Amino acid sequence: MSPTDAAARILEVVGRDGRGLRVTFLWDEDRFGHEIAYLEGREATVCLRADLGRGQDPWPASPALQQLSLEELQPGRPGALLVGMAGQSHWSQSVEVDAATTSVTFDAACRVQGPPRWLGSRYRAIPDAGVEAAPDGGLTLPGRVALNVEPAADGPPARIETAGLCVAIAPDWRTLSLPATVRWKYRISVRAAAALPSGAAV
Repeated sequence: MSPTDAAARILEVVGRDGRGLRVTFLWDEDRFGHEIAYLEGREATVCLRADLGRGQDPWPASPALQQLSLEELQPGRPGALLVGMAGQSHWSQSVEVDAATTSVTFDAACRVQGPPRWLGSRYRAIPDAGVEAAPDGGLTLPGRVALNVEPAADGPPARIETAGLCVAIAPDWRTLSLPATVRWKYRISVRAAAALPSGAAV
């Protein structure tokens, strides 16, 4: 899908309780970014927006992705495939929704020639929505609702970092011999804020 296509660039997942997530892919100057909204009934609250790099920055805040294809990656599970490049690095990312767990899984990879200054995916929480970052990498919203941001259980090691309104997912590339393809996989899901660890903000 090219940036000029008029078709909606949206993935949604809604659980049996009527709560869910929406990923909206947005063309921003020279690449696709995305934002994540919490859904409850007909209400949509944008909670996270991907930080992007610009131009030929070889190590952007999030994967540099210029091509997007929306398709069914598994039977009954819609998803998106994206590819792109920045500097000498080539990037790819798949995004898949799962109604059984009310979650969205991001599987990103980058072909790295040398030690990166930064590698991973970085988001900024939207303060106007009342979003707060929790110490475990989760996010809390008004109304005792929370979003989990966590490494996927079937993915390579990755760490979740929070600082203020910033949430970052970073792979452990230092264990690899470069050049190499570095992969990180993470999942964002809906949970009840009451399940947050003791002491987390609600």
